[in-house]
Amino acid sequence: MAYLELSGVNSHVKSRMEPFFNEILSSFDACINSIYIIGSAVTSDFDEKKTDVDSLIVLKEMVLDIFDFIAPIGKKYGKKKIRAPIIMTNDYIRTSLEVFPIQFLNMKTINKHVYGEDVLQNITIEKSDLRLVCERELKGWIQNLGQAYIKSLGNNRIIRELYVSFLSSYIPIFRAVLFLYGRELPQGREGVLDEFEEVMDIKMNVFRELVKIKAGKYKPSHTDLKKDFHDIYNALDHIARKVDEFEV
Repeated sequence: MAYLELSGVNSHVKSRMEPFFNEILSSFDACINSIYIIGSAVTSDFDEKKTDVDSLIVLKEMVLDIFDFIAPIGKKYGKKKIRAPIIMTNDYIRTSLEVFPIQFLNMKTINKHVYGEDVLQNITIEKSDLRLVCERELKGWIQNLGQAYIKSLGNNRIIRELYVSFLSSYIPIFRAVLFLYGRELPQGREGVLDEFEEVMDIKMNVFRELVKIKAGKYKPSHTDLKKDFHDIYNALDHIARKVDEFEV
């Protein structure tokens, strides 16, 4: 039986995840190939008071009983800001890389492997698949942003929440675009924005503002929020055009 390897994990993350993983392993260790902590919990962006912890469990073969096992304990661990784990098989990963290249690229880039075989290390993301999905996601977000802004009816609180909710989706896409251009893939948000400015020849200050809004360090006025909408919309449109023109 393999054992959890949590050295180097943030102490707050470790204290949350170790009992959670051990409870699952106590019943399903023979079925589990790999376990990872993924996302911002393994980066400098982690905030012990605000950040939910994401994880990935890779099974050797699908065992549906694991869902029945985790569901009842979800409430207990949810109070500790642990999100429901992503559960998939080795075969699912192998056959889904072209369908979810952004997600798998980000999981491969931002993870702490804590149990079993490191299956993410050897996955290959094809740039042709990634370019198409990036363009589709960016153009979709442009439409979503416009519709949601109209539905906000000018309510400052709703607009702020809208911007913050979109932030967690923008950063993985930006990181994927950096991969297209063969650039370094920073784990933290600030590093992604810095690198992106250079690659895309575009100022990313509005996205830095969103980070401050999310952290509660900045409360923009209604006029500021209107300007932010224009800046976000124009930035996404510029990036989408660049990705559309990118030749793999």
